[in-house]
Amino acid sequence: MTRQVLPTNVKPTHYTVELTPNLETFKFTGKVQIKLIVQEESDFISLNVNDVTVSKATLQLTQVKTNSELSAGIEYLPNEVVQFKFDQKLTIGSTAVLTCEFEGVHNDQMAGFYRSSYEQEGVKKHLVVTQCEATDCRRIFPCYDEPNKKATFDVILNVEPQYTALANMNVIEEKTVSVNGKSLKQVKYATTPLMSPYLFALAVGEFDYLEAVAKPKLPGAQPVVCRTYTLKGQAELGRFGLGVCTRVLEFFTDFFGIPYPLPKMDMIAIPDFGAGAMENWGLVTYREVLLLFDEGKTSASTKKQIAYVIGHELAHQWFGNLVTMDWWNELWLNEGFATFVGWLATDHCFPDWKIWTFFVTDEFSQGLGLDALRSSHAIDIDVNSPSEINQIFDAISYSKGASVIRMLNAYLGPDKFAQGVSNYLKKHSFGNAKTTDLWAALSEASGKDAATMMHGWTKEMGYPIVTVSKEEYNPTTKKLTLHLQQQRFLSSGDVKPEDDKTVWHIPINVVTSAGVTGHLLSTKTGTIVFDYDPSGFYKLNYKTTGFYRVNYPASHLKKLGELIAQNPTLLTTEDRAGLVSDAFALARAGHVQTSAALDLVSGFTKEEDYVVLKEIDTRLGSVEDAWYLNKPVVAGIKKLKQKLFSPKISQVGYTFPQGEGYLDAQKRSLVIAAAASAGDQSVIQELQKIFANRSTVPIHPNLRLTVLRIVLQNSKQPKEDFDAVLDLIKNADSPDAKIAALSSIGAINDLELVKQVLVYAMDPETVKPQDITRPIGSIVSGSPLPETTYPLLWQWFVENWSKLHEKFAISLSILGNLFKLVAGRRIGKEFIATVHDWAQAKGLDAAAKEQRTKELEVVKRPMEQALETVASMTKWQEDASVATWVSKL
Repeated sequence: MTRQVLPTNVKPTHYTVELTPNLETFKFTGKVQIKLIVQEESDFISLNVNDVTVSKATLQLTQVKTNSELSAGIEYLPNEVVQFKFDQKLTIGSTAVLTCEFEGVHNDQMAGFYRSSYEQEGVKKHLVVTQCEATDCRRIFPCYDEPNKKATFDVILNVEPQYTALANMNVIEEKTVSVNGKSLKQVKYATTPLMSPYLFALAVGEFDYLEAVAKPKLPGAQPVVCRTYTLKGQAELGRFGLGVCTRVLEFFTDFFGIPYPLPKMDMIAIPDFGAGAMENWGLVTYREVLLLFDEGKTSASTKKQIAYVIGHELAHQWFGNLVTMDWWNELWLNEGFATFVGWLATDHCFPDWKIWTFFVTDEFSQGLGLDALRSSHAIDIDVNSPSEINQIFDAISYSKGASVIRMLNAYLGPDKFAQGVSNYLKKHSFGNAKTTDLWAALSEASGKDAATMMHGWTKEMGYPIVTVSKEEYNPTTKKLTLHLQQQRFLSSGDVKPEDDKTVWHIPINVVTSAGVTGHLLSTKTGTIVFDYDPSGFYKLNYKTTGFYRVNYPASHLKKLGELIAQNPTLLTTEDRAGLVSDAFALARAGHVQTSAALDLVSGFTKEEDYVVLKEIDTRLGSVEDAWYLNKPVVAGIKKLKQKLFSPKISQVGYTFPQGEGYLDAQKRSLVIAAAASAGDQSVIQELQKIFANRSTVPIHPNLRLTVLRIVLQNSKQPKEDFDAVLDLIKNADSPDAKIAALSSIGAINDLELVKQVLVYAMDPETVKPQDITRPIGSIVSGSPLPETTYPLLWQWFVENWSKLHEKFAISLSILGNLFKLVAGRRIGKEFIATVHDWAQAKGLDAAAKEQRTKELEVVKRPMEQALETVASMTKWQEDASVATWVSKL
């Protein structure tokens, strides 16, 4: 399959876009004038268009100082293309202005120039807003909807006088005009810099805002007016985000050494939004829960997420907007880098959060998890169609991308890395670039060959496991020689020769009691040598910076576990979390018995660090997931969790003192949730009391999700408790509270009420389409009846497939995420066969089979990944050592 790109016979240089939205009919009209340079002799011009009807098109052509106007024949072609045909040839070097008049729809599918609904004082209202990434600018006006077709944009909006109208740039003129006999406010905006169409942004509605000014210290940088826009009456909820915005803009201006190139930065909270946020240049759009912060009502974890997401989106203003990937195969250049420096910015703003320790259990872990599948993909992968493009907005482009950049940053050194990035951005400003351009800049700045180092990590799928095959200690030199071998790591464990052809350049940083030494493994097998005290320890992959897993001799893993049990701070937080992660990943892949991993974590009784405890809880949860049909094993794992977490309850308590540290609050939330989910009755009863007293003492936001989930899982009055959580969904006083209710309601211990959750999930008046994965996910992660609810979920998905496809096929990731939720937790080859039969429309006629195949194109990759996960988990739960281990507790 070849890339679906437009002919290169003409090149766009400038758009003038005039739009008249209508928040009553949900139809908009528009006119676009596109300035073009003719690059090849031809008699046609092709543009991208989708769900937009062009009513008229003309061409003003200038050839050899002669002007002429040509009418155009209009023909719609496959692959979202409209072609305009002319009676005469367009000669090379001539210039033209193509004018199109058109009509489009404010759809409710969170793509293009779509509508979003909300309720205020019992009245349903609407706003309209854009979402163009990856290929939906064509849903707004005919355009060259490709990232390397940059142009400047002038925008004119005709809106009802009561509405605020926002665009990428600042307003330069407002006046009253008559459109079809109706008096409207016409708003004109300053011309954008050269910009890719997917960054085009508009928002029209009734908004309030707060304003502050970012004042970068970089010489030549101008102050930037920053605003957070919200629905009417919610402006104050944008104050925290506004403060983060100004600090992050100032930080990135210094970090990149380049002034932010626009005069303003608007951020707006949208009630219906398919992604988390979108980095539109100068007008960043967010889900409400990822921008609005209410002290006393928003949890600490959501506060962290708000700060990080703002950092991520503002990083894009340079890395993605100022310099843009040439094509979507290099999406990771945008997303991987923005993810990495988003964490960097969050650490700058909130150093007491120790944010980089979270990276190991968040981005790093997600990247390793997905990339351990055969159905993963290389970071740099060619994609051709909109459906293929949308499916790589995943943990490979974001999380693995950020992780290998973090590894490279450590390898080159932070100062040289930052200099290389700055040089790259300066060289390619207002243009497009490729991964090779970034490697060239980093190599020049550091003196190291970044391209060779990074080839395997970006051009090839997967990552290695480094096995310590032999230890040799020389008492004379007091040095230890480790014999190492690298092999591709797969969660299934069944690596075949054709899977294992990549040789990665692996930075091996070794920490011992004497310090840290750096090495490089660039062959399949090799040795490293370092000073060593046999009474001490060694651990590879210091601070878990390298994107690989490590397999130690059983004796050394046991030694590390014993040392950590005696002194948890012997290793860094990142190292302890990485050790736990590797132990369970290797067990799942069959490299070691799972009992070895359980032995390791059972010694972490003195562990006090939130991040390490979180990793232990997550990994023990994965064992419960794989063995969910084996009640004795699940009971045994819960018993282990109680051993690790319940004794800490008396230390942390149930109250959150005002002004306490972020990590302390997070640890308390985790310890309570882990002990309760493990069946600690004293904790469960305490949470039930908190729920019962909620009308007089509101549930603390840091405990809200846990309280709701535990109450529903253990309810003795399920209908009453279910209705209480449903009421919270409908009448929550903050976005965070609503998300907590949506994310817990499926934990109810009554099957008939679970069926009600599935009904509500399809009701947009109860569950906004953007949030559909929340209640479905609450069943998957919280139901105490998985042997019954998991089959029910698949049945619901199959019965509602047509509706779900119609609603979410054009979204970036919602449909794929839904598939992973309803299928990815199952166990058994029979289920895999069931899904394959459904996917092939077994028993249906040829037309239905063809239709099913076409529909599944948008979830092809997530479906393969979900089924591979099922196969891997099915194989893992055959490990007999687990049942033996838990029987001895």
